[in-house]
Amino acid sequence: MTTWIDASCILIVFFSLSILATYRIVGMIQIYALQSFVLSLMPLFLHAGNVSSRDIVLSLGTMVLKAGVVPFILFWAIRRISMRSEIKPIIGLGSSIVCGALLVAGAFWVSMSLRIPGKAAADLGLPCSLAVLLLGFMIMVTRTRAVTQVLGYLIIENGIFLFALSLFDSMPTLIEMGILLDIFVAVFIMAIVLNHINEEFEQGPDPEKQVKPREVF
Repeated sequence: MTTWIDASCILIVFFSLSILATYRIVGMIQIYALQSFVLSLMPLFLHAGNVSSRDIVLSLGTMVLKAGVVPFILFWAIRRISMRSEIKPIIGLGSSIVCGALLVAGAFWVSMSLRIPGKAAADLGLPCSLAVLLLGFMIMVTRTRAVTQVLGYLIIENGIFLFALSLFDSMPTLIEMGILLDIFVAVFIMAIVLNHINEEFEQGPDPEKQVKPREVF
């Protein structure tokens, strides 16, 4: 199953690059859901010869939470605040793709000199997780919408989760920490949406757009 593991790692990095290559928030959320779905299959691939009940629970929990609940909340959020696309990103589309490719190459180059405790379950686990971390950070700092910045944080969390999965046998506690981060993100998204709604109600109608009564002479 090593081939499936490596292919999944590469696919997760590709999905992160795909998010950089689009301005449509709906498309970003759909790509994130696909990335999370592939990530949820990793525990089964890592222990394909001896799948335990913990692997199944972890896979199903990740699939439901990351690929189901969090995208559902994001879709609900953009419907409530009527947001469909990213406006005026700091870096343009073409430049974002080039910078993203450079970050991926840099992540693979840096990972060759890193030494991690224990034995990694996948050869591409470390470089791909580092690449996803960098791409998520780039999404956070180059996009201006709050929802897309939250998506960048989610991509970073997926990178941490991928790194933890590659060291699943040596450091299983990191998996539980990743699930707790997802719960925090869900609450964080809800807070952002409620804040936007409250701001709209507090500001009220724009006085410049109100119709002024005609003066009678």
